[in-house]
Amino acid sequence: MKQKTAKIISYVFAPPFNLMAGFILLSNHIYNENVLIAETLLIAFIFGVLFPIIVFVYLRTKGKIINDDATEKRERTLPYAIGLGLSIVALWLSNFLNLHHLVLALWSSYILIQTAMIIINKFWKISAHLIGVGIPFAVLLFLLNTEYLYLITIPIIIGWARLTLKVHTPLQVLSGFLLGVIPTYFIFKIF
Repeated sequence: MKQKTAKIISYVFAPPFNLMAGFILLSNHIYNENVLIAETLLIAFIFGVLFPIIVFVYLRTKGKIINDDATEKRERTLPYAIGLGLSIVALWLSNFLNLHHLVLALWSSYILIQTAMIIINKFWKISAHLIGVGIPFAVLLFLLNTEYLYLITIPIIIGWARLTLKVHTPLQVLSGFLLGVIPTYFIFKIF
């Protein structure tokens, strides 16, 4: 039962879904116009959810990734690199459409963090799930300060799931969360 629960949590809070949550939170906070919300969310969905999932499924069916958790760090480099490329395109498109500067900040954060993930992945496996939840958590902290700090339970639950499935160590989980939160929060402060 514990393993099944951990697996469900890992699927529900997969990095692309966390990305979408971050953009939903941000766009609903900064825009009053539905058109701008729709443009922001469409770009996030196409380049942050749809294409990454298609790439992952394709690599999984071709045997380039052995399981749904991509437990081997060598399997993670190509999806990370493709995600980086997709984020660059999304940033360019968001800038071209003159979307809000915080949307550009969020895409910039993804670009910086994915670059770091590719470098780190050469030497060590870090939790993409916790990076993925750390980024919208930083957005939440930036936009709403500590009002919703109790939502820290979400990364704790995801961390528990990743540890229960034995795909990460506690240090990989904590490092992933911090790699998601810290750069994102400071990029938002700069923008």
